[in-house]
Amino acid sequence: MSPPAPTIPAELISAFQVTSALSLQELPKAQIWQVETQAHGRAVLKHYTAGHMGNEAAGFRVLDQLQGPVVDIYQVTQNAALMEWLPGPSLGDISRMGNQEEADRILAEVATTIHQQTRLIKPLDPTPLATWFDALLSLSDPLRVTPLQRQNLLRGQQLAKMLLSSQEDIRPLHGDLHHENIRKGARGYCAFDAKGLLGERSYELANALRHPHGLKPSHGKVDLLAQRAQLWGRIFDVSPKRLLQWGCAKSALSMVWRHHLDLRQDPEMDLLEQMLVLQSRL
Repeated sequence: MSPPAPTIPAELISAFQVTSALSLQELPKAQIWQVETQAHGRAVLKHYTAGHMGNEAAGFRVLDQLQGPVVDIYQVTQNAALMEWLPGPSLGDISRMGNQEEADRILAEVATTIHQQTRLIKPLDPTPLATWFDALLSLSDPLRVTPLQRQNLLRGQQLAKMLLSSQEDIRPLHGDLHHENIRKGARGYCAFDAKGLLGERSYELANALRHPHGLKPSHGKVDLLAQRAQLWGRIFDVSPKRLLQWGCAKSALSMVWRHHLDLRQDPEMDLLEQMLVLQSRL
């Protein structure tokens, strides 16, 4: 028997004028509903169960100052946000349906349009990239990895230190712009679930190199990574080498965040090694 679906707290029903709700997803830190509201019609309600938004609070402040291919933020409280309904599909869905090149192109175009505006916005308290990478920069815990894997993680750490100390074109960033965080809505493809970082523009697509989940590229992952670096470098106007280096750093950071797990069989270990090799050839 399935557990009962979560219910929206009464204070949020009142604050957002919710008339009906359908539970969509339960995440470790949040619950998401499709809701009908008096003021905005159909929308998405995201409730942060810890009572605060954590590292996503700055993301809503960034999105709220942007126009174009980003989700409309209707209303925000300390622990919840009401947003535009984006029925989909996501770019991750598009990729898994066999249209990976189209999805990659749209992602870069969305990023380009967003960053035509980011020099002009001044969101409150974005998280600096150096702070975001703190767990990797201060790595001291013994990780359950092989000697080669440890060497690759340390190379990722060294790249992070180099990149952070030589940042260029620093501006507000979405901070988590990848295929699963862009969905199609009435206005076209829109980005959501921003982190609200402050750092080098080239970082923006680094996390997308790791996505989407479940994609089986037709020409192998190394070829896909090389293709993306060139495509995104051209459309988004960044250095393919530096993009791959940021990808290495982000991959290493993500695994350090999972340090409590046995990382020896983590599939991202292969991805990190492939990106390290590719960036060294450019």
